Amino acid sequence: MANVANNSIAATYSGANLNEIFYEPVFRSDDLMRNYRVIPNVKHKMNVYTSAALTKIVDPYTTCSSTSGSTQFNIDDKVITAGRCRVALEQCTDEFFGTYIEEMYRNGVDVMNVEGTQLADAIVNRAVKGIASDVVRLAWGGDGASAGYTAFDGWMKLMGADATVLAARVTYAGTEAAPTAGDAIGLIRKVYDSAPAALQQVPSAEKKMFVTPKIFNAYLANLEGSSADLAIVNTQDGYTRVSFRGVQLVPMYEWDTILTDLNPDIFDVSGTDYSNGVCYCATENLIIGSDVTDPEGSFKVFYDDLEEKMFFRGYFKLGVQFLYPSLVQWGLVI
Repeated sequence: MANVANNSIAATYSGANLNEIFYEPVFRSDDLMRNYRVIPNVKHKMNVYTSAALTKIVDPYTTCSSTSGSTQFNIDDKVITAGRCRVALEQCTDEFFGTYIEEMYRNGVDVMNVEGTQLADAIVNRAVKGIASDVVRLAWGGDGASAGYTAFDGWMKLMGADATVLAARVTYAGTEAAPTAGDAIGLIRKVYDSAPAALQQVPSAEKKMFVTPKIFNAYLANLEGSSADLAIVNTQDGYTRVSFRGVQLVPMYEWDTILTDLNPDIFDVSGTDYSNGVCYCATENLIIGSDVTDPEGSFKVFYDDLEEKMFFRGYFKLGVQFLYPSLVQWGLVI
């Protein structure tokens, strides 16, 4: 098992002049609690029961006890399987001998224990944000087969295996590798207009358009320098909110990683894999099941004198499912 800090430290020692540890950003595409429905008590498997909307059930009264023309009230079920997940990191303090980071070490017999130091805080911070990013990546891209994605099947695989969702998928002819502003607005309009009636009736605040980063950036070009820039783009809680007809667009940076590593069926059209698209969906339709909803709360950080290492451990269950094909609409630029 490799150390968390596994690169050589080449900085010249110059005493206790460390001001800040700079670490690579971990991009979080979205907010789990805001964009998805989280069920926090899934220990292994949970049956999620669904019932399709009842329509055309009003008939003229003819006689009592008549069963002619009656409509069956059906209950269907889907299963959330929460796979076992683990985070196992370690850090040997000798990695930092002879560097200015050694100035942060404790004194005396506890000198090798970096618990409570700025270095430990930085590593825990990286680990927690890395878990949050991985949860999003696995929730969408998990396929149970490819390395790094084996924990459980994600939404892309589940939706790609659903004949109704796949048949409803729309395409827009454009510049697939580098969508233009026209491609972005054209695809988004087509996805919005082609959505099932059930999805169209969901309030705008309860829906999201999850989009690939290139689609998101190209769509911004339609807003820049126009009155729409003020009408559609606003800042909430420090984040820029971009909407189309009242539905928020969420740039999914983890999708680029997924599409580089895998070839999900939902992005395959007639045997060709594409890489830019939109998933228009009701937020309540996307379920995350876990026995721990806060990654930071599941962490254990401890020091072992025998091995003279800091250890970071996290254990939790995680799985996803979607409920209704009528509440999701996919679209791709081809």
